[in-house]
Amino acid sequence: MPVNNVSFGSVIAVSGKPKKVNKVSSRLYTQMQVGDIIMKDVTSVYKNASSEGMLAQSAQRGDKVEIYITGKDVDKVRNQEPEWDTLGGILSNLSTYFNLNRNTVEETVNSISES
Repeated sequence: MPVNNVSFGSVIAVSGKPKKVNKVSSRLYTQMQVGDIIMKDVTSVYKNASSEGMLAQSAQRGDKVEIYITGKDVDKVRNQEPEWDTLGGILSNLSTYFNLNRNTVEETVNSISES
């Protein structure tokens, strides 16, 4: 009997040239519309950050940065559970990062869809 992957949820960051990041959003549009995925553009958060992390570096060189919340984590955000009720709290739960300058749009979309 085949067994499907079990998904408990993820917070996934994606950065890259705006055109590529927009392709990811477009491909996930239906899942966002039905509420299976929440997307937030956090470019401005990282663009002005004093951090030297990968997301801050991406935003500061002109890349777009978005996060995708999937699975059970969508409910945590909607219910505003502790540590999920602010953008900072959500960002502290990042689990995966895709840099579209290194990863393909296809593999990024597939990974987000399966989370």
